[in-house]
Amino acid sequence: MEIPEWTDLPEELIDLTAKRFSSNIDVVRIRSICKPWRSAVATKQNSFHFQRRNLPSSNKNIETLLSPTTFFRVYVPSSGSYKGWLIRTKQVSESSKICLLSPFSRQLLDPSQETLDLLKFGFSEIRKSYEIHIFDKYLIQSVRGKIGPSHKLSRVVFLDNLFFAVGEDEKIWCCKSGEESSRIWTKIKNQVEDFSDIILHRGQVYALGLTGAIWWINLSQLRLVKFTPPTPMNCDSCNKRLVDFCGNLCIVHQLRVRRDNIERTFGFKVYKMDEDVAKWVEVRSLEDKALIVARDSCFTVVALEYHGCLRNSIYFMDNVKRSEDEARKYFKHHNDSSESEYHGLLKNYVYFNDNDGEYCDYNGVNGEAVKMFKLGDGSIIDMTDFSSHSCFHMFFPPFL
Repeated sequence: MEIPEWTDLPEELIDLTAKRFSSNIDVVRIRSICKPWRSAVATKQNSFHFQRRNLPSSNKNIETLLSPTTFFRVYVPSSGSYKGWLIRTKQVSESSKICLLSPFSRQLLDPSQETLDLLKFGFSEIRKSYEIHIFDKYLIQSVRGKIGPSHKLSRVVFLDNLFFAVGEDEKIWCCKSGEESSRIWTKIKNQVEDFSDIILHRGQVYALGLTGAIWWINLSQLRLVKFTPPTPMNCDSCNKRLVDFCGNLCIVHQLRVRRDNIERTFGFKVYKMDEDVAKWVEVRSLEDKALIVARDSCFTVVALEYHGCLRNSIYFMDNVKRSEDEARKYFKHHNDSSESEYHGLLKNYVYFNDNDGEYCDYNGVNGEAVKMFKLGDGSIIDMTDFSSHSCFHMFFPPFL
């Protein structure tokens, strides 16, 4: 029996094939196979997860935008190696180009090639991540000439057309998307403490209190219910995050100390709940996994699937001091990135420092750098020169 050509497949079969993929990159690759496939597979309509969109706001002077991104493992099938690189992408609209971002800070990256042949690479979607960008028109009166959000919410999850976010007041808020009748954000009930993180775990939403206790969100009542007691480690200088590790809901403590007017990381502690004895136990090994702690996302990867990635390690961003020249280069690149993202949508908005809400000056501004913490011996490696440390090669695909 003669095998039919790809170009001879019925349109309904091609459409069924395309619907099995959730990634816009997969759809682009399918449409690149041949002209019949390109005409048969329309660009994904209502590709919600990949596009910037407005969210409800009860204040007409405030505009709220969703900024979604997607993490991928990218590899070269023809090389015969299963190892790949970790990338993050963003697509502002269906007609816009797919942009590469830093996996940790969302900063726009400049690829070495103007165009990338997606057929030469394999892509495996890892997860989606969201930020909510808030624009306040009254802030224009303070400083002009900058474009970008007045502040950002980086702890955001999405479930069943509901967005949940940790607000600037460290409380949990939610809103429905796509419904004109729901034009306001609602504060979740029974919030007896402040919160630092939120996660979607096994179809349920959980929030992490500053005390280290985990709370479950009852979706029908939009009410918090205490899920676990606080962890044994409770320090004010810790940055606490939630992560799914091997199916367990775990808490990551990023231990920090202030030196030379900058908070720096000196270690990590990871805890999981032993359900048999209802007690927190310290995770002393991530086994074959590595933990990625980004500004808006926290997840594990299998170390052997990435170039140079070290098992039982934690990759994270830490504060560094920038020189005046470095600060000027950073702000020029950051402002150019902001203009391209918000061009034609928001004009004359002010960009403020994410850390303290004050206007950023060149002199003495703090920056961030990627580092790696070894959970086994407690040592930290700085990516000041990644060529001397192969453990960071997973963040440098060949097209960068």
